[in-house]
Amino acid sequence: MRRLPLAFGILLVACSNEEPGPGTGDARSGGATGVEAIAGTSGSGGSGVASGGSDAVPVPSSGGSGGLPDRSWGGAGAAPTTSPAGAGGTATSSGGAVTWSGGTGGAASPRGGAAGASAGPASRGGPIDLGAAVVNARQVGGLGTAGGQHVRVDVLVRSGELSQVDCGRVQALGIATVIDLRDAIDAGATPDAACVTEDTRYFLADLPKILPPTPESYLQTLDAMEPELDAIFGELAREGSLPAVIHCVIGRDRASLTMALVLLALGVPEADVVLDFVENQATAGSTSAEWLGGVLARIEEAGGTEAYLGAHDVTADELAALRAQALE
Repeated sequence: MRRLPLAFGILLVACSNEEPGPGTGDARSGGATGVEAIAGTSGSGGSGVASGGSDAVPVPSSGGSGGLPDRSWGGAGAAPTTSPAGAGGTATSSGGAVTWSGGTGGAASPRGGAAGASAGPASRGGPIDLGAAVVNARQVGGLGTAGGQHVRVDVLVRSGELSQVDCGRVQALGIATVIDLRDAIDAGATPDAACVTEDTRYFLADLPKILPPTPESYLQTLDAMEPELDAIFGELAREGSLPAVIHCVIGRDRASLTMALVLLALGVPEADVVLDFVENQATAGSTSAEWLGGVLARIEEAGGTEAYLGAHDVTADELAALRAQALE
């Protein structure tokens, strides 16, 4: 059953933020001070994680043909970057720059095996200004679809809670819809600002916060979300619904999971959706591709994104309406 929204507006989703530190590293060798890799052991010969200094920040690199992306430790100010090296490829970071070489194919899938959807790093969104008090405010504009279109800039946003959002920014961005994924207790204790609940189309999904984040907890979150998928996508598909913000408390788990489903529904390749989930966060290394593994497997078992959403009462007309508004 679909809940009635409380007001009209735009939709957002949120997260948290920290600055990367200095350091260099080789993404393929563990190095003398290597941290334990996703596959392999720490120290010399570790398969994919190298320490780049005490304050270094993880930078995803190619997982090759075997599965999960490896990680290197980026240099000062290094932006999270994924190597498209694929099988046999390498990725290194030094002084903030990341380079890749060798191999073919795209980024590896968290479910194992080479995903190969992207020939190189996806053009993707990044930070969006909702005010200094809003954590992990990110937009996903620029991501490409399998059909050759791109997500419009600043129309789909995810973030943390909006109790102290800059209302001037909400107005300037033209936010039309806000989907609040927090449970009713959290939303009642720290309500979104009045310019959100009264001046946008505000919808409270009332989803539980399940921590710590793991593949299992993401599946539990998806279990709780499935009865609300028709309402969430119905709000996003409504005429004039965008720009929209999808948010939870810090914009990392419920918000990023929901945005991943939205991007898949728009036709963004799975590999690029995973990269956005891992890299488009205010704090580098705060998410793991593994967390999405069970979610993606469930969607595949259902026959793909449209079949999965259809089984939860999201209609083909709603998906077409969302794509018409979100893509260019």
